[in-house]
Amino acid sequence: MRKHIATYQIHDTFIITGRGIVFVGIILDGTIFLIGDFIEFEFNEQVLERKIKGIDNEMRVELGKPKVGVMIETKNENEIWDLRNWEPNKVIAKIFRLDE
Repeated sequence: MRKHIATYQIHDTFIITGRGIVFVGIILDGTIFLIGDFIEFEFNEQVLERKIKGIDNEMRVELGKPKVGVMIETKNENEIWDLRNWEPNKVIAKIFRLDE
C-alpha cells in the first residue's frame, strides 16, 4: 500500500559522477520525505517510479521555499544520461512511502 506524503516540483537535473542523477526542485506540499521513499514522475510520456537514495536540502531558496536535491536510483547508465538531458520544465512529482 502506498501513502502519498509530498508533492515535489522538478526544476532541473544534474549528475554526480560515480553516484547518479539528482533532481533539483521544491516541495510544494506535504511532509518531509526520507531516503527509501519513492518518487513518481512523468518522463517522455511515461510515468516512472524510482526509489530515493539521497536528499540534500541545503540548496538556495526560491519562491520562498528551499530548493531540495533528490538523488534517485536508476535502471542503468543510459537512463542517467536520458534524465540528465531532460528538461523537466517544473514537472510535478509525487513522493510516497510504502506502508509497512
